[in-house]
Amino acid sequence: MRRLLGAVFALFVASGVSFASGLKDENLLVGMPEGYKVAFSQNKNGLLVSEMIPRGQSLKTWKDMVTVQIHFSRRVPMKVLETQYTKVKSPICKQQDGRLLKKGRENGYEFGLFLTSCTTTPASKSETVLTKALLGNDSTYFVIKSWRSKVGKADIAKWSGYLSRVKVCDSRIEGRACP
Repeated sequence: MRRLLGAVFALFVASGVSFASGLKDENLLVGMPEGYKVAFSQNKNGLLVSEMIPRGQSLKTWKDMVTVQIHFSRRVPMKVLETQYTKVKSPICKQQDGRLLKKGRENGYEFGLFLTSCTTTPASKSETVLTKALLGNDSTYFVIKSWRSKVGKADIAKWSGYLSRVKVCDSRIEGRACP
């Protein structure tokens, strides 16, 4: 059932349909950013990945991307995620910085908001990434905003606002019901 919901999620994102009807069990509530399109979506081996880029960009030459990952039936402790995003250095980055911007609970679920940067990636591009990780009861969810361009405080504020609207809901739990 969880895999089916993930597939339905990808269709909702692709078509811009509202999530507001008939959601069952645990779900990630995330909308398509204005001006974006789905460039890639795959549901395989317990992982749903959907990549959205602005219209006019391509997967080969993107400068801005929003990625949704749903790790079905996997729950990673927030302490582990904090370490990964703030302390673990990637061998593909010449210089890397990672910070926890915010953590807490939303709709009863633990979340963390992380900002990371890497000066050189295998694609020879610097990348800045704003990630919201949500720990559901059934799965772990990530919504990731990536830039391969100069990022200012206004960009971080705008996309932090977008990520603040990303939630997990569960029709089985009173007080966490889906819309």
